[in-house]
Amino acid sequence: MKYILLILLIGSYLLAFSINLMPSIKHPDSSIGTFNALVTILFMVLLLMYSKKGSRILKIFSIFGVISGVIVFVITTFEHVMIGNGILDVIATIQYPFYLIFITPLFGGNILFDLSYGSYSLLMSLFYGVVFGLTVYFQKSKVQIV
Repeated sequence: MKYILLILLIGSYLLAFSINLMPSIKHPDSSIGTFNALVTILFMVLLLMYSKKGSRILKIFSIFGVISGVIVFVITTFEHVMIGNGILDVIATIQYPFYLIFITPLFGGNILFDLSYGSYSLLMSLFYGVVFGLTVYFQKSKVQIV
């Protein structure tokens, strides 16, 4: 019973990742459906619920989520400005693992905003920032209780 929320969170991550993978890769050519949004909302709610535990692992995950959103945004901004630059093409490959791991499970929410993947990544870094803030807050309140 102790790990049920963690198992649900991991399961919702895998479900959101698998459902949102193709729309996130093919955006804007592919359409995002209501099912994508529902799976994303489920993952977001479970992530917020798990932040109440004040987990150190979730704190690290959310820090990487914030950093990855900013990295993807900065690289896509420079990629559009400096197209054809060889060094930037090499640096641009760095963004794809970050995008796949942290932004793809949340990509169903883009049905509301219809942003480019760089801008949506920046928006999702704010969400990961909220998760980080809540995790730190509940971690501190857990320490004060003990």
